[in-house]
Amino acid sequence: MLDLRTHLDALTDDERMVRDAASAYCRRDPEFKRVRALRGQRPGHEPQAWATLAEMGWLGGRLPEDLGGTALTHTQMTLLLEEFGGSLAPEPLTAVAVLAAGALVRADNAPLKAQWLPRLADGGWLPSLAWQDAGGAPGASGPDADTGAVLRSPSRVRITRARRVDGGYLLDGAKAFVPGADSADAFIVSAQTERGMGLFLVPRDASGLSIALHDRIDGGTWSTLTLSDLRVNDDGVLCTGDDTAARLDAALDEARLAVAAELVGLMARVLSLTVDYVRVRKQFDQPVGAFQAVQHRAVDLLVQVEMSRAVLRHAAVRFDATDDPIERARLASQVKARCSEAALVVAKGAVQLHGGIAYTDECNVGLFLKRAMVLATWLGNAAEHRRRHGALAHAGVGKGAAGADASGACTGTPADAHSHAGAGRTAHADAHEATDTLEADVDAFVAEHFPPEWKFPPARLSLAQSASWQSALAERGWMAPGWPKEHGGMGLSAYDQIRMADAFDRHGIFLGPNMGVTMLGPLLLRYGTEEQRRTHLPPILAGTRRWCQGYSEPGAGSDLAGLRTSAVLEGDTFVVNGQKIWTSFAHEADWIFLLVRTDPTAKKQNGISFLLVDMRTPGITVRPIRNLTGESEFCETFFDNVRVPAANLVGELNRGWTMAKALLGSERIMIGSPRLAKYPLQLLRDLLQSHGRFDDPATRARFDALWLDVEDLGALFVRMAEVLRRGGELGAEVSMLKLWVSEATQRVTDLMLEVAGEAATLDAPLALEAQRAVHVANQYFASRPTTIYGGSSEVQRNILARAVLQLPDR
Repeated sequence: MLDLRTHLDALTDDERMVRDAASAYCRRDPEFKRVRALRGQRPGHEPQAWATLAEMGWLGGRLPEDLGGTALTHTQMTLLLEEFGGSLAPEPLTAVAVLAAGALVRADNAPLKAQWLPRLADGGWLPSLAWQDAGGAPGASGPDADTGAVLRSPSRVRITRARRVDGGYLLDGAKAFVPGADSADAFIVSAQTERGMGLFLVPRDASGLSIALHDRIDGGTWSTLTLSDLRVNDDGVLCTGDDTAARLDAALDEARLAVAAELVGLMARVLSLTVDYVRVRKQFDQPVGAFQAVQHRAVDLLVQVEMSRAVLRHAAVRFDATDDPIERARLASQVKARCSEAALVVAKGAVQLHGGIAYTDECNVGLFLKRAMVLATWLGNAAEHRRRHGALAHAGVGKGAAGADASGACTGTPADAHSHAGAGRTAHADAHEATDTLEADVDAFVAEHFPPEWKFPPARLSLAQSASWQSALAERGWMAPGWPKEHGGMGLSAYDQIRMADAFDRHGIFLGPNMGVTMLGPLLLRYGTEEQRRTHLPPILAGTRRWCQGYSEPGAGSDLAGLRTSAVLEGDTFVVNGQKIWTSFAHEADWIFLLVRTDPTAKKQNGISFLLVDMRTPGITVRPIRNLTGESEFCETFFDNVRVPAANLVGELNRGWTMAKALLGSERIMIGSPRLAKYPLQLLRDLLQSHGRFDDPATRARFDALWLDVEDLGALFVRMAEVLRRGGELGAEVSMLKLWVSEATQRVTDLMLEVAGEAATLDAPLALEAQRAVHVANQYFASRPTTIYGGSSEVQRNILARAVLQLPDR
């Protein structure tokens, strides 16, 4: 199984050093014998292992150097914890080094911090944060976007209170789900005072404190603390007042990021073990991993892992770049929701792929499932964090549109932010300022140049239909956002390309793809001759030359290498005969880039060449095909003795397969963009609001889940697109984008159909608020082929199974 991290993630030297050191330490128990031996023990971890973590600087990872810490960035700490999570190590690293340390370092009591934080860092003092009141749901806390209150379950909660007495406070109440209490030296306890929330340092042996340990399914413990007239003198008060709840929430959100990192490491490790298993386990005289059903299930688990890792990377970089509590809260809930759900999906999938042996205690897969259950629920499960994210994002924070980022940072991260995050004024902060300016420019430009009657059309407009808009883009220099500036593009990063696209999408601009810009132009920059670039790039940039793609053929389907359209070289001319199908907008195109077979005796992938053909050439016939929406976007294209100058050959003769794969990668990047799903998602939100369903809890939960599916895809998209920006190449892993966005788009339109009811069967747009309309049936129909074109979902899973998971053929 390929390790995609080495290919997709650009780490700094310091980040790589942290990850490699953590990996070396955490792989010392490959059979998980130590993990098994410590189950049910008190304490549940090894003191020597704890001392080792202190020596390596991990316990003080998030503490400043002047308090004994190593001041790791969030990005570095998550890389470390990802390895730690994959080892299933029982040491309460996140609970102490991130959660308890995060609460204590934010305290007002400088003497207590100076006394205890260095001892925490050197392993000599182990605190635990007790913040959940007994009887309440162990859910997501955080600032409510509407009221500023802390989101907590109000029912059956035994509120811990602190009443003022001479020289201190008396605490009464109970705290539940306290981690590490079997070995804690002290507890940081939250309690309600007359001035708001307070945090108090309570020694383990304090009079009035009782500790009840409860066995967890993974061999560790949760504990309940009961406090009865427990006195804390003023010198044990960490902080009280109006901002204490915000300080606590800040610590909790950092811990949620850390738990998400552990979950990513856990799911990546159990997937690796599972792939190794299905490669060697035989059924019916075949490795289990050779069966397509098993391969496809394993690929779905792979996508969950890499999606989660992308969201984690993005969230960690943003945590390093901003102290804004609202953005951090939203990011923490986004990453915790994604990783909590994905870890359970992956762990359950690993059980299924291992078969009956996984239901026995001797199989290590069960250890992963149990730990995933613990971490997925700790500090709020996926459903709770989707609600929290939605409350923050939909309540007017930032843009608030479903097609847009809620706080200015949802869809990805420029690669250079990894290098500069946390170092004063970050590159990412600069990028956000630039992006805000760009979005304002887009808004003004659309207002001036895009006809209002074209906004939110019932079917997407073609480039020919929107010719005046294309001309306006060309005049502004906005035709090719991703092309290098030296070739007439804008030179935008993948992050800013998405942000610019989002800004356009909010205005309801729904156009067919510009294949000259997104596919052919980048290919000619890499493989074309200087003459070909001079001939074709300027009219693409000017919007005066429209291109279509000639790949698919009848009978070949997704078997692109099985094409039969021939090109025979006669002197300085190729004679082309054959047929292409599904050529989108061929009836409006000026030129076509075409794959042809130039050596019929060669193997399938060999003997293929890449031609550029003028659609006005005699012998070309185009027949538009009407689709389910009633539109004719794609066509059949026939070639009958079409004569093409040999100078129109791109690259070498019979070496077109390499370029074909590069273009397929570009196409899958293009159709794997979150834009595909964001447009119908925005319409779905408008539809819900117009039908009064947006505040229905069940419907809202489904919408929030879909929104995060699309938003999380943005992180994976940028993670991959930045490989191209760095000059690298993408391989089979790009198929993950195509899989996710196409299936997410269908889920969006499925809900749209359900909400609209009978009105969805009308062959007319439904009027919505804000002078918008949605043709529900057309949106539903348009999402059906997304899992077919560009290589069907089944083909994408086959590609990932062989090329990334390296599962065997039958």
